[in-house]
Amino acid sequence: MNKHVLLIDDDPIFHVIFSRMINKVYAGLNVISFLNGKEALDYLNTSYSKNSQYVLLLDINMPVFNGWQFIEEIKKRAIIQNDNLTLYVVTSSTDSDDIKRAKSYFFVRDVLTKPLSVSTINFALGPLNN
Repeated sequence: MNKHVLLIDDDPIFHVIFSRMINKVYAGLNVISFLNGKEALDYLNTSYSKNSQYVLLLDINMPVFNGWQFIEEIKKRAIIQNDNLTLYVVTSSTDSDDIKRAKSYFFVRDVLTKPLSVSTINFALGPLNN
């Protein structure tokens, strides 16, 4: 089974640091970076496979197509009902309304606070090792 990590964040430094961290801890995972939710949604619309596993690390505050828009769009699609896609909201926001809102979606596994640590990476990506 192919395993993919989708980093959806408008900060290119986040992509560099966490792609390297993920590859160091979980060598061989396919890490794909997107600078906004629209790019990630387009990718899933064209490349999603029921035979692959996906972990999405989604930022909320992004230009073009933010995390909330991405969540609403993915909610409409049948893929979210499959058990091969795990979504984490990754944010530097400490706004309790953002955290409550994110956790109100049944398919959001958890809210992770930036910066991510190795233990947080292990928590989010550990299931891909099975």
